[in-house]
Amino acid sequence: MTRAANAISSSLRREWRRLRADPWDLAMLTSIPLALYLLTWWIFAAGVARDLPLIVRDLDHSAMSRSLVRMLDASPGLRVVRAADSDAEALRLIRERKAFGMVSIPAGLQKTIQAGGSAKVQWAYNAQFAAHTGAMTRDVRAVVSTLSAGIEVQAHTRRGAATILARQQYEPVRTRTAALFNENGSYLPSLALPVIFSLMHIFVTLAAVTAIGRELRAATVTEWLAAADGKLGAALLGKLLIPFGAFIVHALLLVLLFGVILGWPILGSVLALMLGTACFVSAYLAMGAFIVAATASLRSALSICAFVTAPAFAFSGQGFPMLAMPLGARIWADALPLTHYLPLMNNTWMAGAPLRFGIAPVALLLLFTVGFGAAAYLRLASRARQPDTWGKL
Repeated sequence: MTRAANAISSSLRREWRRLRADPWDLAMLTSIPLALYLLTWWIFAAGVARDLPLIVRDLDHSAMSRSLVRMLDASPGLRVVRAADSDAEALRLIRERKAFGMVSIPAGLQKTIQAGGSAKVQWAYNAQFAAHTGAMTRDVRAVVSTLSAGIEVQAHTRRGAATILARQQYEPVRTRTAALFNENGSYLPSLALPVIFSLMHIFVTLAAVTAIGRELRAATVTEWLAAADGKLGAALLGKLLIPFGAFIVHALLLVLLFGVILGWPILGSVLALMLGTACFVSAYLAMGAFIVAATASLRSALSICAFVTAPAFAFSGQGFPMLAMPLGARIWADALPLTHYLPLMNNTWMAGAPLRFGIAPVALLLLFTVGFGAAAYLRLASRARQPDTWGKL
């Protein structure tokens, strides 16, 4: 046991000397990812999108239409930037992204309503920006519904009904909406956190690829193994312990930032989240080790690393439902540890899931670690006996 510990410690010290001599690799474990985490937080710091610009085309110019315009502008998520004189002008402004949609108020709106008829207010929006216009559509509908309800209640009141009774007659069946787990719809826990951990998994994989790939490229595998008393397992552990510890510290700093400073505490099992994060980091370290062992080329391994990790967030189900993806995309998504970690993080951090709900994803992440780790070990053992495969770019 002591010999194994000494071998791991010797390999770790050798890796630390290498990192100290290479400021770029050291920065890839420290300042660069931390800076990107903070940049991501800063982008979503507002939490909820507000004052999204829209255009109004008022063809009625009545007290009722002006009231509707004021209500739209007063809505927290909307901002009326200007009134358009024509559809062509409105379309031009939307194409220039000075607004994301247009509310068109028809001529004769007030007269039609006062005569007991109905009128349609048109909301046209740029569907290229689903996140923007989805929130705007919700707010526009809420404003128009509020105006419509007020008009209907006033009509019932004029016919002699009490105000409370008029409201009940207008809406005998009501919908009570309750938001679960993220009541105010903030983008910080729902998008910023998953994006940050998606960035982390890229850096974790890169750390393993570069740490082992540089040994292969420099043809220093013999010296690397000699530092660990010839034991490949100890050499691997010693080399990967530093990035493992670095990214676990990153995760703890993120818990401090989001959970304590920003006021989004972990509502579920802290143990499940910590175990899952440790397995998540180790799974991608093992994946990176396997990629570079399989290629024996740092350049090729970096390319494969980018191919696997860069689009992984798109397959994770955070931006688009996995159930709506084609079968091939779902199979690829299930083959990525990130796909299993992000639901664990979401359920534990925000939904308050207890430990038993985290057992399955933690076990899967552990399986990824063991599988990729074993494959990396076997392939590196073969590479160690093939000096002719060393020295590739």
